[in-house]
Amino acid sequence: MGHLQKISVYLLIILLVILSGCSSRYSEPRSIRFKSSQPSQIKVMTFNIRTQTIIDGPNHWNYRKQLVTDVIANNSADIIGLQEAKNSQFKYIESVLPQYAAYAVGRSDGGHGGESCPVLYRKDRFRLIDAGTFWFSDTPSVAGSKDWGNLPPRICSWIHLIETNTGSGLYVYNLHLDNLSQHSREKSVQLLTEKIAARGTKEPFIVMGDFNMEIHNPAMRYLNRIGYEKPLLGSADAWQSIHPNRSLGTRHGFKGRMSGPQIDHIRLSSNLQVLDARIDVRHKNGRYPSDHFPVVANIRLGGPLYSRNITAAARTQEKIDSLSSITQKNSFLPDSSSGQVKRPYLAVKSIP
Repeated sequence: MGHLQKISVYLLIILLVILSGCSSRYSEPRSIRFKSSQPSQIKVMTFNIRTQTIIDGPNHWNYRKQLVTDVIANNSADIIGLQEAKNSQFKYIESVLPQYAAYAVGRSDGGHGGESCPVLYRKDRFRLIDAGTFWFSDTPSVAGSKDWGNLPPRICSWIHLIETNTGSGLYVYNLHLDNLSQHSREKSVQLLTEKIAARGTKEPFIVMGDFNMEIHNPAMRYLNRIGYEKPLLGSADAWQSIHPNRSLGTRHGFKGRMSGPQIDHIRLSSNLQVLDARIDVRHKNGRYPSDHFPVVANIRLGGPLYSRNITAAARTQEKIDSLSSITQKNSFLPDSSSGQVKRPYLAVKSIP
């Protein structure tokens, strides 16, 4: 095939991708069955949906956007943090899932430009009190700012919610840290703790997102209170609290493997209790909704974190590793013919 022919084929592929997205800009809204739960229980999910880019070819957003909304709807979380969402992706999700209200700003300009970290919450359960975004830089209030070695701007979007039935307050922070600069990640978690401490209340908080680092990274250890004498505050990882010292990959590059790095996390303040945590590995006919798996956790407002927190787990790593086994159960999105859903989960079977 000649050079001009290759260019023509490539341009044709681009045109087909664009047309496939234009043919149905927004889909019909879909229903969500929220499970009845106690007022003090909340389900949260973090999900890097992978940005919309032509270089993804067969994994382009237009070919998987319905899978993304299927995952969100089938998990029926109360609060959701998304990462890498461009404005068109965010608007599509908003239109298909009207049960959620959301807050988001673009990282490039504080408006609609660039990727965002939207926070979605159930309209029927929560009331928004306040919201904001800060940039991980020396000037966190300046849109698009960056100073610490990261090439694109990095942000954290946050919301302050009140549960309408109980009046309980909750802060939610959704972030996407840098994938290359360790210096940027370390500076970012320091700024994060300062911002959380400055909220001026003892109401619980959740921090979730794509941290681009695993649990034993020094910057994550800062958030754990491990190895640092006086951090401004501490938090614990929901997955590690339930499955101590078990790391399963969340970034898989559309391959579905679980041997990759576990870089997507849900972290909780000490006045929240983890009930369970899982990684959603569902797919449909070999196609994955994103190059990341979502992480889902059920939590309870009030009370201490689950007793097997990551600090205790770090002290008993060898013992737990020798007693634990991993069981993975296959999972799929609804079959197009039957409409049935097989619920996915990764279960850790441990000897108490």
